[in-house]
Amino acid sequence: MPEEYKKNIYYILTALLLLSGLFLRILFYAYGRPFWNDEAALAINLTDKNFLELFLPLVHEQVTPPLYAIICKFCSLFITKAEYAHRLPALVCGIFSLPLFWILAEKTLNNKIAKIFAVMLFALNYQLIYYSQELKQYSCDVLLFLGILVSYFYLENKNTSKKMLAALSYGYAISMWFSYTSVFAIFIVFLLCCIKKTGVLKRFTFPALSLVGLVFFVKNYTTDAALHSFWDNGFISADFSNFAKLIFNNMIFYFTDFNWKLFIVIVFAAGVFYCLKNLKTPNNFILILPATLALGLSYFHIYPMYTRTALYLLPVVFLIMAKTFDFRFFEKKAGAFTAGILTIIFTIFVFKTDFIQVIQKKYYRETTPQLLALYLEKAKNTDILVIPHLSAINYEYYSKKTNLNNKNVIIIKPELYEYDRIKTIYDTLPKASYYVLLTHSGDKKLELENLKKYAMSQKNFQISADGFDNALIYFQKQ
Repeated sequence: MPEEYKKNIYYILTALLLLSGLFLRILFYAYGRPFWNDEAALAINLTDKNFLELFLPLVHEQVTPPLYAIICKFCSLFITKAEYAHRLPALVCGIFSLPLFWILAEKTLNNKIAKIFAVMLFALNYQLIYYSQELKQYSCDVLLFLGILVSYFYLENKNTSKKMLAALSYGYAISMWFSYTSVFAIFIVFLLCCIKKTGVLKRFTFPALSLVGLVFFVKNYTTDAALHSFWDNGFISADFSNFAKLIFNNMIFYFTDFNWKLFIVIVFAAGVFYCLKNLKTPNNFILILPATLALGLSYFHIYPMYTRTALYLLPVVFLIMAKTFDFRFFEKKAGAFTAGILTIIFTIFVFKTDFIQVIQKKYYRETTPQLLALYLEKAKNTDILVIPHLSAINYEYYSKKTNLNNKNVIIIKPELYEYDRIKTIYDTLPKASYYVLLTHSGDKKLELENLKKYAMSQKNFQISADGFDNALIYFQKQ
């Protein structure tokens, strides 16, 4: 096949994959689903605080970069529906990440099949699609991490103008106030510049000063035990006893509901081997360095390498996996045919898994506004609304948007899952008619089952539930 045809096929396939990724991100965002618990917690801050107050510690365990929070709040000035407004920055980041990833793939991969394989993984990955429509900063983490790594190739270019270098310097300084993990990418670029002796080290003075300010800013945050516990899950223990489990959990998260886990492990291991074998090549070093840094940060308990907190690392994981197809074997006709078949099969499986999940709306969902509207429709003035502990944040946010004046509300402080504990607490409630609103829980299925069991033991039990274990439960206390 002529080389020109090969290039045309490569660009057509790449464009189709990028367009598929664009379509899925916009489609997921367009659903406009209600905020779930963690989003509602941040939305409360965006609603209740002015722009300057977003530089102060946030409530409800939220530790969000202030400039990202400000952009999310700013969008609500132009878009009335909060779910669309506050999630718009995540969507924009998700969309612009697509071409940036392709550029980085062009810079770091050699084989065209390897590039197509990498773009396919990035464009169709469920987690990247999901976080392109969630009110959190993780989509921004991915965009800025990619952008900063791509910028290195302009820093090392002697033809890059002084204006461009200055712009990159200011961009680095500002980026860390949009995404804390961008600091890691800046550090990686700084190390690469030191090794290459590119003569642009003075361009890191302003980012260094910005980092000092950021450190003092972050020190003002105080978080509770729940958030500390979540972060502890992403730290490697001193004896490495949890190392394998941590990597396994991250792989499950990165490739959620995807059955070819063994294939993923083999391809990733082969990619790591290729990069280490050719470590002197800068294009391989720029991929190994982020993974190594993430492991070091996790080991020294600086930043966790755990599920969504490590989403910024996912593009590097994909590129390392794609490095497998840079082996010389895949440059030959038999190897190219094998790589092509594997890529096609893997694309079909990924597309089937992630596309179907998005189309069928198989994602974490909490329908608080719908259930509150149902409560207002059914409840009498004497009825009491009970809010379990972990559903309280959802209730706090959406109750402000719902006419609940003169309604009796009881918030249950302890987290209750087991039937005996639920019975003990609910038995102390006075005789009356109750509605229980369940939209978020650490073990929602169990809590719903036991709440139903308790309500059925009372009078006139009724339940309105959906397919996501959200429920409005009615009973009369005997």
